[in-house]
Amino acid sequence: MKIILTGATGVLGSHIMYDILELFIKQSNNGKLFIIARNKGKFSALDRVNELLTSDYTPSILLKTGLEKLHEYIEIIDSDLANLQDTFSEKIKGAYFIHSAGYVNLSTDENLKEKIFDENAKITKSLFKTFHPFIKKFIYIGTAFSSGIRGGLIDNDFHNLDFTPKHRNAYEDAKFHSENYIAKECKKLGLPFQILRPSVIGGKMLGTESPYFIPKYMVFYLLAKFFHFTSQRKGEQENVRFIINEETGLNIIPVDYVARVIVNAFERDDIEQLNIVNDKSFNIVKGLQLIMKEVGYTNFTLIKNPLDFKYKNTIEKLYYESIGKHLKPYFITNPNEYDTTLLNSILEIPKLDNEAFTNMIRYAISNDFKDINV
Repeated sequence: MKIILTGATGVLGSHIMYDILELFIKQSNNGKLFIIARNKGKFSALDRVNELLTSDYTPSILLKTGLEKLHEYIEIIDSDLANLQDTFSEKIKGAYFIHSAGYVNLSTDENLKEKIFDENAKITKSLFKTFHPFIKKFIYIGTAFSSGIRGGLIDNDFHNLDFTPKHRNAYEDAKFHSENYIAKECKKLGLPFQILRPSVIGGKMLGTESPYFIPKYMVFYLLAKFFHFTSQRKGEQENVRFIINEETGLNIIPVDYVARVIVNAFERDDIEQLNIVNDKSFNIVKGLQLIMKEVGYTNFTLIKNPLDFKYKNTIEKLYYESIGKHLKPYFITNPNEYDTTLLNSILEIPKLDNEAFTNMIRYAISNDFKDINV
């Protein structure tokens, strides 16, 4: 089996890499994983991959196998995604292509719109055009939030809607545009494809190794990070008003669960679209209360979306002009849930209760919210 993977040095991509290598080891086959990666500063693509394969958070089965043996399964294509050259067509013929690389940015700033679109949609199109003549299937890792602003129950099919989804930011729009492009082009060429869409990615919850580990703190973690450090400032805590819809929630799914589902599902011909999500979103009120309790910021109020909102103090201004600006569209959106019948049949969804959510936050605090940049 041949698999090409982009984004292997990223949050989700690294866990997909781990699971693919574990699959090869357990099946004792001569599988080959082609990792498209690039140099970063003084570190080569090989250095970066080796770091992921020899760290404290590397799965024990890979550590026991050893770097030398793991490299029998791996070939690194050392190149920037935007500048790939067709120099390896024979090696990759008949491979599955898993496109996990992406630029996750929930910014609503107009001046970042083009960059976010290019880093996602433009590069996806370029990759597809380069590789589609040689591969047997294209697997695109999208986002469940490309469903747009919707209430009610959301199923796995985003391509046969009788309306055009309205998106909260350029990231959702770019991911939706990309997956539609892939679906359309693959159907035209008769090339099998899959669109797999995780929701907000949280820390590990499968097994006992490195519980709640996540290499980069995004979305709800960034809110926790902001108030964790704000709470350490001297002086009285200023009141922060969170603008929310009390009925809504944030759908959070563990990173290792997402990777495991992708590796379990990518060969299946009966799955074209799949949302990899929790069967129940985590209520926004409960989430905020737990976060603020853990970080020690107690002076906050929950309010409905006002017609006219003016900052009352410095901390409120700092919050809403940074992470709060990007999170607000998710906090005020209509409540929705996803149909997880098919997903749960592939792998049982871990239950994200108050204790598990709290442990995710505690893990981040214990590591001082320091991202692992490989």
